[in-house]
Order: sequence, then C-alpha cells, then structure tokens
Amino acid sequence: MAVRFDPSVPDTHHTGSPAERSSDILDEVIDALSEGLAVFNEDAYLIRLNAGFRAMNPQIADLLEPGLSWDILLREWAGRGGLPATTRERLAWMEGRLANGERGVMPIEFEANNRVYDVLMRATLTGGFVLVQNDITERLNFEETEREADMLLRQVLEACPANIVMTRVGDGEVIYRTPAATQLLGTAKRPTGIFSSREERADFITALLPDGRIDDMTVTGVKADGTRFPCMISARLIDYRGEDVMVSTTVDISKEVELRRRLAEQREQIFQAEKMSALGELLAGVAHELNNPLSVVVGHALMLRDENIAPETLRRVEKISEAAERCAKIVKSFLAMARQQPARLVPIDVTDTLEMAIDALQNGADGLATPIETDFAPDLPPVRGDAHQIAQVLINLVTNADQAIRESGTGDLIRVVARQDRDAIEITVADNGPGIPDEIQSRVFDPLFTTKPVGSGTGIGLALCHRIVTAHSGQIKVMPDTGTGAVIVVRLPTTTGEDAGAASLPSDEVAPSKGRILVVDDEEDVSDLIREILVRDGFEVEVAEAAETALEIVEERDFTLILTDLNMPGIGGRGLYETLLRKRPSLARRVGFVTGDTMSPQARGFLDGAGRPYLEKPIAPAELRKLAHSMLGKRGDST
Repeated sequence: MAVRFDPSVPDTHHTGSPAERSSDILDEVIDALSEGLAVFNEDAYLIRLNAGFRAMNPQIADLLEPGLSWDILLREWAGRGGLPATTRERLAWMEGRLANGERGVMPIEFEANNRVYDVLMRATLTGGFVLVQNDITERLNFEETEREADMLLRQVLEACPANIVMTRVGDGEVIYRTPAATQLLGTAKRPTGIFSSREERADFITALLPDGRIDDMTVTGVKADGTRFPCMISARLIDYRGEDVMVSTTVDISKEVELRRRLAEQREQIFQAEKMSALGELLAGVAHELNNPLSVVVGHALMLRDENIAPETLRRVEKISEAAERCAKIVKSFLAMARQQPARLVPIDVTDTLEMAIDALQNGADGLATPIETDFAPDLPPVRGDAHQIAQVLINLVTNADQAIRESGTGDLIRVVARQDRDAIEITVADNGPGIPDEIQSRVFDPLFTTKPVGSGTGIGLALCHRIVTAHSGQIKVMPDTGTGAVIVVRLPTTTGEDAGAASLPSDEVAPSKGRILVVDDEEDVSDLIREILVRDGFEVEVAEAAETALEIVEERDFTLILTDLNMPGIGGRGLYETLLRKRPSLARRVGFVTGDTMSPQARGFLDGAGRPYLEKPIAPAELRKLAHSMLGKRGDST
C-alpha cells in the first residue's frame, strides 16, 4: 500500500500548534495501519515508521529509529535472519530504480519468522520512498485452502456420474457441465439449452423461480446426437457472479418410460384376457344350454329335407334349417371366441379368404347397402390360420362399416386393401363414414361395448375380431381419427406354406359300416335325434338315459360303438368311460363323446387326456355319421 507522505512536516512532538497536532494525528493513523510502514527521505535515511513495521521485524526492532540508513537496515535485516539475501538484493535494486525516477515497482514476497510477507516500495514526491510491508500469511493460507477446495470440487465433479449442468437463466447458455452431462447432452449450443423446446424451458423456469428449487420435473431433453428423450430434471437457483444460474441434474428415464409402457400394455393385455375369459365362460355356458335344443332343431330339420315332402313344406323346412344352422354357427362362434387358440391353423390363401367373405356379404340375406371396393396385391403369400375365422373378421369389419354408414347417412364407400408388409399381410378396411372418435378407440375391442342403438348390436363383433386375430399371432388396431372415416388395420404373419398338406380336410367320403351303437344321453330329444340319424344310416341303436344304466346294458350285450354325453347326472360320461377303462378296456376304446361342454378346463383336460374322439353339439347329421364311420374305420384298422 502506498502512502503519500510529506517529509517537510517536522518530526517533533511539539504540542499546541496546528502543525504539531497534525503530526500527532498522522502518527496515530500510521500506527493504526495493519501494514508495516517505513518512510525514508531523499538520502535514504529512515524518518518515520509505525508499530506494525516493528512487530513484523523483531530482529531489527532495536535499530528501527529515525536516522537509520537504508543500507544499514538492509544489511542488519538480512544479517539477523529477518530478510532472505535474495530479497535484500532485490530491495536494494528497487531502491536504485526509485532513485532513478520510477514511481513504483512490483511487490516482493519473502518468508521470515514463519510468516509470509510482501513488501512494496513507492517513491515520495520529495524524492524519498516508502516501504510498505504486509503480512500475507493468512491470505495465502486462505487462498491455498480455496485452491484445494476448488481442486477437490473439480475432481469430484469430473468423477461424478450425475449429469450436472450450470445454465444461465437469462439466455440459457450452459456455463458448466460435468463429463457425464457432456456424454448425455453433448456440447452443442442450443437456444433452448437442455430442453427440446422453448415452451418447456419457459415452463421449467416459471416453476423454478418462485422457490428457487424444483425436483423431478418431467420434460423432454435433447441428447448429444440430437434425439429427444424423456427425462426428469431437478434444479436449484443460485447467484453466480451476479447472475441467476440454474444448477440442474438430469436423469434419463427412457428405460423407465419404456418399461412403464410395456407394463401398461401387459396390464391391458391381462385385463383384456380376463374380460375375454369371463366372457368366454359366459358364452360357453350359454352355448352349452343352447346346444341340446339346437341339436334337435338342426338335426330334425336336416333329416326332413331328405324326406319326400310337399314343396311348400320343404321350403318352410329349409327356412327352419337355415335359421337353426345360423344359430348353430353363432354358438360355434361363441365357442371359438371363448377358446384361446383357433380350432385349426393351416396355410390359407388370404385373397381367396377375403373374396369368399365379401361374396358371402354381398349375397347374404341382408346384403350390403354400401359398395365395396377391393384392392388385393397379386401373389400374396399364405398366412397360417383358420379361413373361416379370418373371413369372419372381415365380415364383422365390413358389416360394422356398412351399418355405420347406413345409420349415420355419411359416406358411400367401403374399401378393402390387402398388401404384404415385410413378413405380414396387412388388411385394411376403410370407409368414408362417420369414423371412430379417438376417445372411444381404446374400448372398441372390449366385449359387449357398442355404440349402436339398443337391439342393433351385441358388442361381440369387434371383440371376436380381436380374439381371432390375436389367436392368429396377429394385430388389429384402429387408426387415429382424421375426420375422413374409420380405418381398421389387421396384420397377420405370413407362413412358408411348407405344411400346406395340413390344410387338407378329412374327406367326407367314408366307407359305410354297420353295427350296434349304444347312445347315452340324459336329454331324451337329443338321444332320439342321434338314434334316428344312426338308424337311418343302417345302424342298430340302443339308448340309455344315464351312465349307470349304460353300464348295466353293456354287461348283457356287446356294442360296436358307445356314444355318450359328457355331463350327465350321476357318474356322467367321464365315470362311464373310466369304469369301462378299468373293467373292460377293449370296450372303453369304442367310446366316443357327443357333448356341448368343451370349454370348461375340466372337460378339456379330460378329453385331451382320454384321447377319445368327440363331436361338439349342436349335432349335424353329417358330422355324426362321419364320427361313427370314422371310429369304426379306426377300429377296423386297429384290428
């Protein structure tokens, strides 16, 4: 510190005069300084010093009196160990430069008495000079501590795996980022900083400013390669060099978001599966109750068609038969929907299947009010599936589109397109009708969900489509509503067709065979129907209304075949088979089942375990005859 001092002021301690009082005040001021101060005149003799200078240099304290020459001071100062020799030389050199007219020189640091000092020399206006000595030990210790702390902080930040970023609030410029942040966010300068948009940054700053802190706010960040990703940012607002600076950490939650999405999908799938399971149980129960009366109606109607009856009666019988067969198909559709897998998966030609479905729609009893436009790519590869079920999917989708157009009065075209997309066939059913609002698209595949008027829809159609397509390892989805109509896309995986041979159905042509058959069914109408069909086919038929009765009959007479219902009072068909298997295994191998219960886990487990042929109700005469002849044929082959 330079002190301007006028040596013309007398160095006396006279009292009373203004000059004397000024000198006293000056002494007090000099002594009050924390720095050591020594003043030399133009001849380099000490003329004034303060207490600080004496305290800092105890080795020469006894010499420090006005009149001490600069040279003696330096010599004794160094000689008594209060000043390093090199520092003495530099001070002498500095004094020489001041004498040559320089006003000041750079300060010099030196160590003495376990302390660190710096000394500064300045020329006075009268040709002398002032020596100012500062004890800078504490300051250096503080600076060293600060440096060590800064070094430690830097090492910690450099090794820190957290993505820490310091960003100016004003302009969004990043002023520091840890290596982890650099790796994630890069070093590119963006006007939005680490945010993907100005709006998100503005929202974040708005939330941060009131309390100066914010935790785990989910935003969209920008990675080093420019891709956007979901992340959570926590930040604190600090003052750094007079500016508001945001210190933030960024956590990439892409994996968590993806995991949550997958979990949501799995939960939705489980939810759908549970709903479909519940619906399946309901439909299976309904179907089971309908099977027996439908068997009677279908069977008798079909047999009446073969009789020689009047044309008008035949026409009515055919209507009854067609209606009953339609009911039977509905029941079978319910059962197919309730099953987890399609009944028969074989390579099928998609184009043929779609054309068959459209032909059935256009030539059906109800017909279609809306024209259909098709566009099928040539040479589409086969898909592995059930042609009837895939056709059912298209029939349901087109029927829904046609009904929507008719009821709304909006639209006049349905377009069906089939294209190959990589390893899948993509079937698109689009219309220009009222469309499907986005808010209900997530529910359209729910069982029993419908937007149709009461009595116009069951809510089964699209649910059945979803079940069938899912069972074929495919996908079905509703495209977002664009205001131009509904678009539903079905994707079915292609197959190589190597197992095309599996597509061939068993031939209906079976060799006629006669014999005695025991029919066991607690429903009299059903057993009568079965008996009548088989008798017409040349079989001798005996009927038992219970399994216990059947066991008594087989003790007395032998039978070529035994056709039994599964669920009956008493031991039922299962008990009958298991009893025969223990007591008369050869007769057990002649047992077949005619049942409406193929859906319950118990029935499925038993049928799969027994490995015996079975026919699912409602009964069609041709299917019953085929079952009987097939069992006789196998029996003949085995014997």
